[in-house]
Amino acid sequence: MTIGPDGYQVPNPMGQPPQPPGSASWDPTQMAYPPAPPAYPDPQAYPGPQAPPPGGGWPGMEGQPPGAPYGPPPQRSRKGLYIGLGIGGVALLVVIAVVLVIALSGGSSKDTTGGEAMTNYLQALAAGDAEKALSYGADQPGSKEFLTDEILKKQIEKMPITDITILNDDTKSMIGLGRVHVSAKFGEKTSDETISMKKSDKEWKLEQAAIKLEPSTSSNKEAQKTLTLFGKEVGDATFYVFPGWLDLGSNNPNLKVTFDPLLLNGLGYSSFYNLNIKYDVSEQGNKAVKDGMKSALAKCTTTHELAPSGCPQYVSRSEAAENTVNWGMPDLSPIKTDLFSEYDLTLRFSGEVDWPLTAKKRDGSDVSGTVTTYISGTADLSTSPPTVTIR
Repeated sequence: MTIGPDGYQVPNPMGQPPQPPGSASWDPTQMAYPPAPPAYPDPQAYPGPQAPPPGGGWPGMEGQPPGAPYGPPPQRSRKGLYIGLGIGGVALLVVIAVVLVIALSGGSSKDTTGGEAMTNYLQALAAGDAEKALSYGADQPGSKEFLTDEILKKQIEKMPITDITILNDDTKSMIGLGRVHVSAKFGEKTSDETISMKKSDKEWKLEQAAIKLEPSTSSNKEAQKTLTLFGKEVGDATFYVFPGWLDLGSNNPNLKVTFDPLLLNGLGYSSFYNLNIKYDVSEQGNKAVKDGMKSALAKCTTTHELAPSGCPQYVSRSEAAENTVNWGMPDLSPIKTDLFSEYDLTLRFSGEVDWPLTAKKRDGSDVSGTVTTYISGTADLSTSPPTVTIR
């Protein structure tokens, strides 16, 4: 051993330490100096955790021999992790399914422009879906009596909606209000209008999806009180309709109703003036009036008087003897109707007719010929059949 600079013995690098002089025998195991401090193992030489011995025991456990080496700790259970991942996966599938349903149905997708809203509105009308069409209106109607799938189906059967084209859409650059220029065919008629749009609940909508029709409060037309819509009496009430074909009529068979088509032009504020409703005598009414005239004039042929009371025809005494005239029925085709009043439902008529006759002269000789007279009168169309008055 050699004495190091720190005063401790260190191994002799040259092998056995030299024997001290004068010593006959020296045992190198004998320590002539204080012992060196204990040496610590190199950390890098530590082998790390060892696998447990056969049987799965660990040192110190009951039934295990003492001093057995320690192995790695038991692994943590991943059961909770797997359960969490499973729940998350199911939730993700549910979200995907909901998104797909919404995307396929189109029910809750927001229309990013007014043009898209207008297109979807007209497509809903074309499909006969009244409720969906109304959902594109910011202002809801006061009555839905004529805004049903059943009524809309009748409208589409008469006037299918096709060729929907957005010609201009300024809502792309507007914040809350805008306009859409749209064209569409209703049957064979093309409707080309600019429609006002507004943003409601963060999506573009038509200001109103139904047309409001209300009669003039100053009108006292009796004809208007007979108005029907799709077979139902509306009279002077306000009602709402979708644009397209309308079944407007009258509950009076003597009358007919004509009106201008109410298409996209009706999606602004509307009224009966926009419809330009007109009442006239129906074909049935005209026939009933002629039958009434014929019945009234037929009574004038049952007398032999020269000038029957209440009748338009007469012959002078110089031409025939009293109570000898046989009156025939005139041809009524020359009689024309010339004025119908929507206010009191009266129809005026007039014309010249020729009355055939035979008679005896005062000298007893026979005479025959025709008498031309002017006929005028009125027919009250508020009754059925019409009441005809001859003047």
